[in-house]
Parts: sequence; C-alpha cells; structure tokens
Amino acid sequence: MPARVVATVSRLGFAAVGAALAVAALGGSSMAQSVTAAPPAVSVADAAKVAKGRDLFANYGCSGCHTLADAGATGHVGPSLDGDANLTHDFVVDRVSNGQGQMPAFGGQMSTDEIEAVATYLTAVAKKP
Repeated sequence: MPARVVATVSRLGFAAVGAALAVAALGGSSMAQSVTAAPPAVSVADAAKVAKGRDLFANYGCSGCHTLADAGATGHVGPSLDGDANLTHDFVVDRVSNGQGQMPAFGGQMSTDEIEAVATYLTAVAKKP
C-alpha cells in the first residue's frame, strides 16, 4: 500500500481511536463512550480514493483558484474550501461536473470516478466550520 494512503488512513481513521483511548485513560467514561461512538475509520478503499482525489486536485490546478490547507492551496479566485458549510459530497460532484460562475465544468474532462475521488477528498480533508 502506498505511503500516502497509509498516512491518510492514519490521519483520518486512527485519530478517533486515539482520542477515545486518551479520554478513557483519564477516567471520563461518559465522554469516552461518546468519542467511541464516532464514525468508523476510513476504509482502505476510501483512503485510496482520497489519495487519488488529492492527486487530481493538484493535477487539474484547483489550487490556483481555491484555498485548501491540506493541499497547501492559497488561491483567491474561487471560494475557500476550508470552513465551507455547503461542502457536501453531492455539492462537490455537481459543481465539479457542471461548474457555475467562474468555476468551469470538468464533466467533459474528468471521468465520473475522478470527480467522485475529488469529492471524497475534499469532504474528507476540508476543515469544517
């Protein structure tokens, strides 16, 4: 498995496990229960899709327009992808496929799988509001 995929799995999946263990060790049983009820770790397939989406984000020049901390992107033409409450998987698929305003449509340039990978990447790594 590529190192980038392993790093993504550990960053996205194992953080919740570590937090639950830390809380449990401090004796916060009710808090530990709520932390352990967090969503399951990212699967290897999803981690691979996140890695593919990261590469596509870089290769298609998305960082020239958008700000995204995970990608080191500091563009100012399009909206910042960090802290965007509207950034859902379906929203990203629609916007990347069809464009809007200054955002060009990539539906004719990217495959459905590639657009899905970008959407999975963005919704996994964008900082939430």
